Amino acid sequence: MLEREGKTLAALNAALFASELDAQVARRIVEARRQVSERIIRNYCIAKGLAVAANPVPVADLLAAAGIDVSLVVHLGYVYGFALSRREAMKLLLTITAQLAALMSAYWSVNLASSALKGVSAGLTTALSAAAQGSLAWYATTITGKAAEAWFSKGKSWGSAGPRDTVRSILASLDHDSILAGARGEIARMAGQEASGRPWGAPSGG
Repeated sequence: MLEREGKTLAALNAALFASELDAQVARRIVEARRQVSERIIRNYCIAKGLAVAANPVPVADLLAAAGIDVSLVVHLGYVYGFALSRREAMKLLLTITAQLAALMSAYWSVNLASSALKGVSAGLTTALSAAAQGSLAWYATTITGKAAEAWFSKGKSWGSAGPRDTVRSILASLDHDSILAGARGEIARMAGQEASGRPWGAPSGG
């Protein structure tokens, strides 16, 4: 009797130990994916912010930005083990964009107005609007990336929250002013280095 109970207890302890190991592995995988996703999102924020800021052609910057977002979604899918076609990525992007359009109408109006101004002045307003518009593009890509990451992390599902509440929660968790200020500074710095012929990240010299 005691021997049988001892074996049962040992089996239970072994099972608990294995489950704890599995939980630790799962947590590490989740954390590793989160860190990789953060780096990917930041890289695409930089690319989109600079593309939008530097493009003097009306509306073309917004079209280029959409292409960057599709690539971001595909890239994040790989991190979570999902190979999305560009059509599937566009479908997800349209869902996210619809929520952004409803929750961030100011963002879209500013971008469209800025693109219109670029056309009227043949690019003369680019210097004035570039940093502001680029930083807004950076901010929107941050939200897009985090929303896509949330969808992938739930197995390509929005869960019970749905896309609207998911995006709303992401918006509430972000420091809007801090992100925009940091994006403006980063875009200005990188644009300045590009204009001077120095590679990004290179020191200015004394």
